[in-house]
Amino acid sequence: MAEEKKPVKYDIDGFDVITTALQELVNQFPELREGDEIAFSTLDDASGKAMFPVSGAVIESEKESITGHVTQVCLYPFCVIYRISGANAKRKADTKEWLDNLGKWLEKQTITIKNNTYKLEEYPVLTGNRKFLTIDRQTPAYLDSTNENKSENWAINISARYQNDFDR
Repeated sequence: MAEEKKPVKYDIDGFDVITTALQELVNQFPELREGDEIAFSTLDDASGKAMFPVSGAVIESEKESITGHVTQVCLYPFCVIYRISGANAKRKADTKEWLDNLGKWLEKQTITIKNNTYKLEEYPVLTGNRKFLTIDRQTPAYLDSTNENKSENWAINISARYQNDFDR
């Protein structure tokens, strides 16, 4: 007997809240150079860094009390792409390390950059009744694709898990 698939539900209002918070958070990454940024869903042809949501904010679980209080745990999967051109082996390795460090930093692990250590102490406060629970890497950084102009897209897949509380 085939398993019946449950329909996927989304925290539609949460998508914008989480997107804004994550966009601000990734742009606080200590290894970003001054004037550099991780854009949202847009990259130049030859180079750049951008964050792309994989899907909407999926509701993983939902519990409702008899008083109508609802607690949802939601998952917001996204990837960060680092596009480089004309890279030698060292630049490729540095790009992979940069993305892996971003992932570690988002997981609140200590990272070392030029003999200095950095650790994300807390996740940003979200608007409404949402709060980050965890942010975790789903993959190590990897070469995702090579474009016609020979630029390379290096990627890391990350998921932000958060809680949403409200009353019905």
